[in-house]
Amino acid sequence: MKNTQKNFCATIRRLSLLIVFGLMSCFLFAQKNGIISGKIIDKVNGETLIGATIQLDSSTIGTVTDIEGNFKLSVAPGSYLVNILYFGYETGKVSVEVKPNEVVNLEYAMGEAKALDLKEIVVLGSAEKSSEVVMYIALKKAPYIANGITASEIRKTPDRTVGDILKRVTGASIQEGKFAIIRGMNDRYNAGYLDGAYLSSTESDRKAFAFDVVPANLIDNLLIVKAGSPDLTGDFGGGVILINTKAIPDRLSQSITLGAQYHSLTTFNNFKEYKTYSGEDFNFLSNSRNIPDFPEGSLKVATTFPTKVDKERLAEISKNFNNDWSSSFVNAVPNARFAYSIGFPVQLSGAGKLGVMFAVNYADTRRISDNTINTFDGSGQVSGFHDASYLRNINTGGIFNINYVASRTQINFRNLLNVSSDNNTIERTGTGSYADALTVINSANLLNYNKLYNGILSIKQVIGDSLFTLNASGSYSNVHRKIPDYRIVSYTITPDFPNYRLALGDFFNSSTGRFASDLNENLYSGSIELSKRFRSEGIRTEVKAGYFRQDRKRDFSGRSFVYNGNPGETVLDPALDLGANNIDATKLFLVEKSSDDIAFYNGTSALNAYFLMADQNIANKLRILYGLRLEDVDIKVENHKINSTIANINKSSLLPSANLTYFLTDKINIRACYFSSVNRPEFRELAPFSFFVFDKNAEIRGNSALKVADLNNFDVKFEIYPEGGQLLSIGGFYKHLKNPIELGLDVTQPFTTFTFQNEKAATIYGLEFEMKKRLSFIANTGFFHDLSVYTNVTLIKSKLDFKEGSQAKTDRPLQGQSPFIINARLQYDNIDNGWSCNVSLNRVGRRIGFVGVDPKFGDTRQDIYEAPRTVLDLQVGKTFNNLSIKATIGDLFHNDLIYYQDADQDGKYSGATGPDADRLMYFFTTGYTTTLSLGYTF
Repeated sequence: MKNTQKNFCATIRRLSLLIVFGLMSCFLFAQKNGIISGKIIDKVNGETLIGATIQLDSSTIGTVTDIEGNFKLSVAPGSYLVNILYFGYETGKVSVEVKPNEVVNLEYAMGEAKALDLKEIVVLGSAEKSSEVVMYIALKKAPYIANGITASEIRKTPDRTVGDILKRVTGASIQEGKFAIIRGMNDRYNAGYLDGAYLSSTESDRKAFAFDVVPANLIDNLLIVKAGSPDLTGDFGGGVILINTKAIPDRLSQSITLGAQYHSLTTFNNFKEYKTYSGEDFNFLSNSRNIPDFPEGSLKVATTFPTKVDKERLAEISKNFNNDWSSSFVNAVPNARFAYSIGFPVQLSGAGKLGVMFAVNYADTRRISDNTINTFDGSGQVSGFHDASYLRNINTGGIFNINYVASRTQINFRNLLNVSSDNNTIERTGTGSYADALTVINSANLLNYNKLYNGILSIKQVIGDSLFTLNASGSYSNVHRKIPDYRIVSYTITPDFPNYRLALGDFFNSSTGRFASDLNENLYSGSIELSKRFRSEGIRTEVKAGYFRQDRKRDFSGRSFVYNGNPGETVLDPALDLGANNIDATKLFLVEKSSDDIAFYNGTSALNAYFLMADQNIANKLRILYGLRLEDVDIKVENHKINSTIANINKSSLLPSANLTYFLTDKINIRACYFSSVNRPEFRELAPFSFFVFDKNAEIRGNSALKVADLNNFDVKFEIYPEGGQLLSIGGFYKHLKNPIELGLDVTQPFTTFTFQNEKAATIYGLEFEMKKRLSFIANTGFFHDLSVYTNVTLIKSKLDFKEGSQAKTDRPLQGQSPFIINARLQYDNIDNGWSCNVSLNRVGRRIGFVGVDPKFGDTRQDIYEAPRTVLDLQVGKTFNNLSIKATIGDLFHNDLIYYQDADQDGKYSGATGPDADRLMYFFTTGYTTTLSLGYTF
């Protein structure tokens, strides 16, 4: 990863001169001219039209569209009539008003019909290509079922990350603020692409990509494809999330945003944190946290009772650890956010255009939470804790994109680097064992460091006289997840020992100790596609064939240490009790408890995918996209430490798909599709490694016997597209899963342990409704003219078939599946006075967080549900020329996050006390936020 950073920094240094010259040229040659810029597409199928002529009426000023269908004209201020011509299409004429130093964005859909439909002419005063109209036309003419959101829509919400954005999209919800659930299918059933590069799992303990690592301000648009297509991955069941970072502007454009956030439970309160080191406020991880180097095995002992020689050796090595356990309370100042971006074109000779985009972001967020954690085994409640959690997240990152476009060539070089660290301190009090009357005072400090780099180089080339179109790309991604020094200190008292003592033992999760892990994954991908368009009377066909190769390599190591020896008298202060003065052969020392067979694993995956597809438009009434995708995968999980193979999955999957769209009228679509897909186990899910999750007082363990899940998917949808970017749709879907993978309780373990398991089969079916409607039909002027309502509702139901001998509750839903998802937004935008207001609501029905057993097999080990939460956000904004001010209240209701067992089986959380009480497992307070942000564009 160090080489990745060096290469990335070197690339920036090499290109800095280009940026400087670009900026100088932009400033030196800046004129009072304006720009007419836009995209020309086919009205029937939404495809870009290459080589369309753009000419100003009664002049010789003109240009042609490039390989993306885009064009740009620099003209003097004034009024113009723009002629748009393309062979075989109707000539378009659009009136525009150009002002000095401004960009008029002209999006135009050309039709073959003789009569010009003026309603398809769109003229925008925005300089962005990520307009809602472009997305509107793309979704309307898309060959498959999809939903999307653009940068202009994102700006109207208080969303800070892609994780926040996803909950606005039909059928999507978010778990833990970062993991996507689409159509009620858990995070593992959804795939993602960033700028065309496939995203691997960012997590060390689940198959999921953490979408909160990608800041919202860097996004150009986001699309969720809910139907299979041969040119997309076949490893998904809910949806494929396509994320595109910011496009290149038509002129020099810079923006800076500053924000401050108040959190109701945190800001201006005492915030506890363990010692931090220089640079860590900006995500430069200090080497002071690293486990020291020492000969392998020298911190291990062969017997339960180490000899004097053993103790001296252990103590000497333990002294080399960072033994500074100091902590302090600081005043939690308002959370800070900063973002800056700059983009500019570089004028080249000839028809080629070069654009550069650079953006950085920074966020420092603190949150205090009061939590309850209860643990049960087969006999009843084992423990009950109260946690005071002090959570700090620092997010830094940026993008660097270069885009070259010519009439028949496009080359993109896109880079994203994001670093996120969670430094969490939890102070725990309560009963560690009701049976033994064991009272505890615990303190845990966990720093979780995550680094994601994603780079892709792609080329699109039209060969010959449109003989073929070649698309090729190569990408490299690196995920580095590190826990440098996870610390737990535990003090206990019992009736036999009424004074608090330092808890010492053999297990990190139940005593005093330290843990460190390192996950590093490299992912290399390459693809090549050839496509050819044919045209005959009444039928337009595009045939595409391609090959995709992906190689992944993950190395994971985890090491656990516990304190041993004679702690002597304690003062309930880890800085003194575990400080350097107490590390001695006669006092305390560390003993390593890492087990070579389960603490290390190495994962490799080689995927070869081949596809052949056809996209046909028949008589401008029926569009059919169909084809085959063959995926051959070889997944290996090994332990090089002991030269052992843990799991090996070698499987080929033939994945057919067919998408039909019937254009009933120019504004009404009827869609239907079928596709086959798979869901493969992740490295971590196959590895036997166990990780202790302190805030849930539980372990997560892998299962090497997991099988690949196979899915068959069916969809239908009815869409109405009124003019003005409005939408009304209703659809239904049905999915059958063989060997679905779920996360649930391992009831064979005495300590709460979650593991991954296959069930026999599952079916999921549901309805989706979406509406985007302007309220100008109430009054075409005034308040209602600028008011719009957006809403989407998804209703879902699932049913499982269980393996013989299963102890599962027979009528339970699939893990992670909600019975309903509701998103609603009321949006007011007045371009003339600059005022905007947004009210957004999100509610998700209850879902199983962790699978258990039927109550008759263990009343206290049954399914653990996550209770529904309603999230209401309010934002008010005002724009003064280039300055924008936004005030946001986030999570206004601040419903607590509750996990429970439905003891009375009434389908809802009935509270933790009273005759109808449910069994409360986890309770996390949330709080509301108030944010003030200032943005300036110049």
